[in-house]
Amino acid sequence: MVGVIRFDRDAALDAAMRLFWAKGFDATSVQMLEEATGLGRGSLYNAFGDKEALFLAALRRYAKKAAAPVSATLEGASIEDGLRRLLTGMIARMDEPGRPKGCLLVNSCAAASGSPEGARFAAAALGGMEAGFASAFETAKAKGALPGDADTRALARFFSAVAQSLGLLHRAGAERAALEDVARTALGALPPRAPGARLPQS
Repeated sequence: MVGVIRFDRDAALDAAMRLFWAKGFDATSVQMLEEATGLGRGSLYNAFGDKEALFLAALRRYAKKAAAPVSATLEGASIEDGLRRLLTGMIARMDEPGRPKGCLLVNSCAAASGSPEGARFAAAALGGMEAGFASAFETAKAKGALPGDADTRALARFFSAVAQSLGLLHRAGAERAALEDVARTALGALPPRAPGARLPQS
């Protein structure tokens, strides 16, 4: 059809997401977004709306991608193994070549920006991570993998904070060894298994 510009929407959104992730909302200009996505300003706005609308779309895409491995990893044979795989996996992904520093959601909450709606979305998404931890701890407690008096809400808040701190430390330039120290110490804070509890069969 003459006059219709066709492009890969997901690829363009991924490019915008990585730019916002690396630069932050305020430091990302529309011209930068045009260059990153390969779209002119008119096409960009027609496809996604204004800059803040594009930022929100990028946050939603990031949150969806980030939530999948968290849920899948915590569904392992034991809560200890699930948490270990989750934290070590996060650290390993941070080392991927070309990956922006930190976590887009944490970065967006930590930096005051011109997108209050984006900050609210990011905070809600991180709250969803905490809920995922809480669900995993409740399941482990029901199976006897945690003591009956374990405070699953406090554990969820603690490990959510650990996960977020890894992103902040990475953003600040911490070495991998420092991140691994944080993860190892956090795992040591997990309450001991209930006496006589049997591991679920994988």
